[in-house]
Amino acid sequence: MAVRVFGEVDRNKENKVISDYPAWYFDGQHTEDLEESVASAKRQLESDLIPTSDRHYVQERVKVMEEKLGKIKASKPKLSAQETDELAKARKDFGTSIKDAMFTRSDMMKGIADPHEEARRISEPCIKVKSEAHAEFLKACGARIEGDKVSRGDMEKAWKIASKLLGESSNTEGLR
Repeated sequence: MAVRVFGEVDRNKENKVISDYPAWYFDGQHTEDLEESVASAKRQLESDLIPTSDRHYVQERVKVMEEKLGKIKASKPKLSAQETDELAKARKDFGTSIKDAMFTRSDMMKGIADPHEEARRISEPCIKVKSEAHAEFLKACGARIEGDKVSRGDMEKAWKIASKLLGESSNTEGLR
């Protein structure tokens, strides 16, 4: 499953990923704020509310923001029907593995879940990666695989990204 999760906008000059989640993941408020900033600046320019001395600066800022917005939208992977099916299966498998590595909600509410064990599961590799396709997607999401295991935190991140790509809920507490 060769899906490029992080686009150009998520990488630095050395082509290294600079964020935990891809920019397209935050398609709600983040993108809307950027779109509103562009629209507001354009309205101000059209209404001559920007002093002549600052017009060039504002025009350049609008151009940069529009480019960034375009890059964010273009960086979201376009999945084929086969890739969508494979990703849905991987998401389901990831969800099952995450659920098995979580304490139950009642254990958490009763206070009998060991916080040290919870922290270990989140940060240390403890979930077996079931297939090469799963490993490939986990790596594309920035997961660190040691041997054939990955931490619950890394698997949760991949599950959230897969969920967002498929238009599903990405709240891991629903798995508990």
